[in-house]
Amino acid sequence: MQTNLRIGIVLLVMAPMLSASPTRDKSNPYVQGTVVAVQKHKVYSPDYTMGGSNPSDAPLTSRYYAFEVSVRVDCKTYVGRYETPFNYLPSVFTPNQPIQLRLTKHVMYFDLPYYPDMRMGIVHRSSDCGQNR
Repeated sequence: MQTNLRIGIVLLVMAPMLSASPTRDKSNPYVQGTVVAVQKHKVYSPDYTMGGSNPSDAPLTSRYYAFEVSVRVDCKTYVGRYETPFNYLPSVFTPNQPIQLRLTKHVMYFDLPYYPDMRMGIVHRSSDCGQNR
């Protein structure tokens, strides 16, 4: 009877460890990437600022910033565009920094501590697989 009780206790203690399988890592949608480059652009909207002969007829312009972030995952490089009215990009986007991201067909999602599921639209992708230089 005591042997059965001991086996039961051991199984209860070991059950969480037995149920955790290595396939759990495969279900993690995030992959490891490396930030390759960051380019900042000032963007003015609208593109035209002339209002004819009277300068007061000119439309108001708004300024925002666009950042193009290149991220390398394995042998592919993805360029994402992040637009913001602020002159600010989180510090994790510096060259040679490792970063966790989730890739979809048109969007990269980043898992940042203070900005979960930050997204950037993919504007360009390239592959260097199989090219020996």
